[in-house]
Order: sequence, then C-alpha cells, then structure tokens
Amino acid sequence: MIKLYLLLLVACAGLATGQVTPNSVTVTASRNTTLQPDQVVFGVSVTTPVDASRDDVIAALQGSGITTSNFTSVQSLQVPNGRTTNTVLQWSFGLPAPLANMKATLGLLSAVQTSMAKDKPTFTMSFGVNGLQVSPQAQQSQTCSLPDLVNDARTQAQKLASAAGASVGAVMAISNSTVVTDTGASSPFVQPTSTPTCSLTVKFALSGGF
Repeated sequence: MIKLYLLLLVACAGLATGQVTPNSVTVTASRNTTLQPDQVVFGVSVTTPVDASRDDVIAALQGSGITTSNFTSVQSLQVPNGRTTNTVLQWSFGLPAPLANMKATLGLLSAVQTSMAKDKPTFTMSFGVNGLQVSPQAQQSQTCSLPDLVNDARTQAQKLASAAGASVGAVMAISNSTVVTDTGASSPFVQPTSTPTCSLTVKFALSGGF
C-alpha cells in the first residue's frame, strides 16, 4: 500500500543574487512494506542453586543451541520448602528458531530437559513459545526502489501542479530515508514486528501557471 504525504511549497518569483528563483512543488512519497514473521522465539528458564554460574547453566543446556548471546536475565527467587524457604536463581534465555523448524526445536528442547533432569538433578528447566519475530535477514532483504518513489512523487506533484494550471519540470532536489516502525512486543525475548518505510522527498520545478 502506498501512502503519500504531500506538502506544496510555492516559491514566489523574485530576484536573488541576480537570478530568478523558479516556482516549485515539493512532494513526499512513502511506501510501507509489512514483513511477515519467519522466526518463532522460545523462552527458556533454568532454576539452579545460588552457587551456580552462567557457564554452569550454558553447559547444562548443551545441545539446545543456546549460548551466552541468548542470555537475557537472572533473578533470585524464594521457593517454599515446608516451613522455610530456599533461595534459588532463575536464568532466562531467548532462543529464536526458523518457524519451519518449530516442531524440531520443540523436540530438541524436550530432549535437553530430560537430559538435564538426569545429569543435573538440582537444575530445573522449563520452556515455552514467547511469540514470533522477523529475522534480521528478512529485514535486510527489504530494499527501497528509488525510481518507483520518484515516479510516485512526480505523479502526485503533477496533480497539484495541474490544479494550479502549471506543469511539473525537472527535479531540483531529492532527499530520502528509510525508517522502521515497531508495532510493539509482548515479551522481552521477542522483537517487535517491523514495518520498513521507504520515504522520498522530491522538489520539482514548475512551469506555467501562477
């Protein structure tokens, strides 16, 4: 879908350093591209005794694909134990995986969970799906088409010029930018769905009219 935001700036003819400043029309054309999520994000938590380190937890998660780069936080918790409470640590990780491999990743995490319960009985692992996200590769694959945006801008500029009895001439100036609008995320593990916006502002000379 193409969203066009228009600003008509008409410069009155006058003298500036001995030259006539031409009338002009400035138009901003934008195109939004909604990216479809292609990754599922798993939230993985491991509860350990207070003397466990992050390296201990990473080692216990061996085979899951989780590394220190997936680490997000650690917090201490008070766990009831009869009339007393025990202090434990809860380590949190975010694991993105291709959406097409979701079933295989679930099987992998289940196998690691079973292995941890056997080899590290003082550790407790849990996991769940925290949401979807657009992979960095998918975001980088989006490009802005400069010729298309110039054509969009010229079309809209001509509509404005025609209403004033003028016609659009040569391009006088161009500025462009690409921004990413985030739609929000419900989990600290999940990247917001992104909508890249290609924007181009073009200043055209006007002839006739006025």
